[in-house]
Amino acid sequence: MTKTSFSGPLAAEFEDFAATLEASATANKAMLTWLRALDRLTKDSSLLLGTIDEALATAWLAPSESRGPNTRLARFYLLRRFCRFLAKRRPGTFIPGESLRPRRRPSKPPHIYTSEEVRILLDGALSLRDWEKKAHHCPVRSKTMHTLILLLATAGLRISEALHLTLQDVDLQDGILSIRQSKFRKSRLVPLSRGTLDALRHYHDLRIAVAPIDPAEAFFISGRGKAYGTSYVQTMFRTITIQAGLRGSKGRGPRLHDLRATFAVTRLLQWYRDGDNVMARLPLLSTYLGHACVSDTEVYLRITTALLEEASTRYHVFAQSILPLGGTS
Repeated sequence: MTKTSFSGPLAAEFEDFAATLEASATANKAMLTWLRALDRLTKDSSLLLGTIDEALATAWLAPSESRGPNTRLARFYLLRRFCRFLAKRRPGTFIPGESLRPRRRPSKPPHIYTSEEVRILLDGALSLRDWEKKAHHCPVRSKTMHTLILLLATAGLRISEALHLTLQDVDLQDGILSIRQSKFRKSRLVPLSRGTLDALRHYHDLRIAVAPIDPAEAFFISGRGKAYGTSYVQTMFRTITIQAGLRGSKGRGPRLHDLRATFAVTRLLQWYRDGDNVMARLPLLSTYLGHACVSDTEVYLRITTALLEEASTRYHVFAQSILPLGGTS
């Protein structure tokens, strides 16, 4: 179980609730961080009723510059779930209703990269400066980003999954990645294409020449021989996309995570064009991506015009074969 360290007046309840989240495989780092923040809020509040009341719930859900609508909505659902748990032990607990539920910011569709854009990103990664200064020596910086981008584009991993890979997780003989305890505490094996495997083998040879080869050490490394943090990799990726002309220096643009969506959509589109039963194959893609359920994967079916056009074409071919006048009036 993940270490929590609650210390407020409801510490025992928080500990037990966190344990139920762990047991149900629905806990993640963000949830546990928010639970600790809620614990601190209860510690700083008077809790006149000895439990969570409406005033504390309102304070927890209050807008702030550091919390967008989607974050506040996630905090709302966590609070409501905890309050329902707490109410069984402490009668009088306030359970937030719909009147307090924040509105979700409309989600931005992912950017589906073209093959040319992926090539531009890979070239841009290789153009990154491999700093040779004594204070920040990183001879494989550009190769790390190049191989990371290639892996995300061809295997559909989450960036956190790629950065958490250790040397022992990457089977360079059989071409299998072991993804351990990822989102929703799910683990899985991910087979690789021949081209991706060759790229990983090449990077591995460079990597072991500049960093320790302990099997438990990170596969993708920084100049210090340690795993990169997600935020730093995202910053480097942003630099690459700006230099490649895929975004401006300000505002939003294509994201690293969009490579995962690109992989999923490309796979679905290929199945459509090959005449495969896409809905029958969807569970396979869901398992490969590590989704909690198939419905999470179905979202990709509605992302691009190309997929919708292929589905429409498939339907019209079907209609022409079985309906009078080819399905036309």
